[in-house]
Amino acid sequence: MTTNLSKEEILQQLNETMKTDPNIKITITISQALEYFDASIENNNGQLKTTIYHKSAWEPHILPYESDHPRHVHVNIIYTMLVRAARICSTVENFDIERLSAEMLLLVNGYPPKFIQQHIKNFFIQHDAMNVWTELNSEAYEQLHNTLLNKPTKIELKCKVQTNGALISNTNNYEHKDQIYLHYTFENGPLLDFKKEYRQIWQKFYVYPGSRLKNTRLILGTILNRTLQSLFIHKKPKRDMLTLMQPSTEAARRSINEKPPQQ
Repeated sequence: MTTNLSKEEILQQLNETMKTDPNIKITITISQALEYFDASIENNNGQLKTTIYHKSAWEPHILPYESDHPRHVHVNIIYTMLVRAARICSTVENFDIERLSAEMLLLVNGYPPKFIQQHIKNFFIQHDAMNVWTELNSEAYEQLHNTLLNKPTKIELKCKVQTNGALISNTNNYEHKDQIYLHYTFENGPLLDFKKEYRQIWQKFYVYPGSRLKNTRLILGTILNRTLQSLFIHKKPKRDMLTLMQPSTEAARRSINEKPPQQ
């Protein structure tokens, strides 16, 4: 928060707020610079400067994602990293530093350089901000920054619809009667071109003049192929598994105790 109140007045108001409810716990930090969640905020001669805050405990070059993702998921990762940087960084220089850091992180995690450059370029083309990338234009970046910062998220849009009383009621009518959903396990191997080949078969044998499926839309989705790394992140089995394992453990203990002594 920013305010023109004195330090003593701010502390008094915050202390009164904490007294109203015992569940309210406020950590008070008053400084020229501070970190809050993943943002670093600095008061530079009356101007607020914001950048992305990188915690020292984090591994700087490890993506928190499974590696065996479909291609469109990798594209979303690049886009989301750039949107996050453009929303938080208040200056074009800091944004460019974050963009370079993101490129290095993607390269370390095995992303092809051409793939990275192409989708970074697509991001700037989509937002009509190529001169931010090529020239570090401050005015163009300020426009990009404000546009993305004020753009409502999906959750905000949903809340707005509910507030306006235009929430669509959940009905039992099937709204996707002209669509067929097919999910398959994605792999970086023989199934890499499965979606393309399946669509060719669909067009050849099912979409023909007079077919009942002529106007039916085929939607192919992917199921992530669980890796050994994703299995290792679980600290312990589920509770029901531990419950089932307990009788067998007790039976083994009883058999050991009941074992007759050796002669």
